[in-house]
Amino acid sequence: MSASLIPRGHKAVSLVAGAVLLLSAFLRAGDIPNFVPCPFKLLTGWPCPGCGLTHAFCDISHARFRMAWSDNPFGFVFYVLALILLAWPWLGGRWPSLGTALRGTRVWAWAPPLLVVIMWGFDIARIAFR
Repeated sequence: MSASLIPRGHKAVSLVAGAVLLLSAFLRAGDIPNFVPCPFKLLTGWPCPGCGLTHAFCDISHARFRMAWSDNPFGFVFYVLALILLAWPWLGGRWPSLGTALRGTRVWAWAPPLLVVIMWGFDIARIAFR
């Protein structure tokens, strides 16, 4: 696999995704210190759309899917994205035309904002029905 097929930035993102997945495999959600790094939660006392994602990652890695769902259902979406990012250098080397085909689609324009809107909607419902 030549270095020109896989841009350096993709390798770095893949390494970060792999590190996150590996760390979540070694940590249990209950072992993570209970601190509040979220400015939104510090200011309002309410969870932000990302609250619970770290616990969800750890629970998914330990096959505790119900707990992961209760932590934050979007953990599953981001876990799958992390797996794809981890495999991306291999996928790009195996099928070089894949990157070109995906760059030509409009999904990259509308999917991230749609995910943010859905996450905020979920968060508003989570706060309203506490």
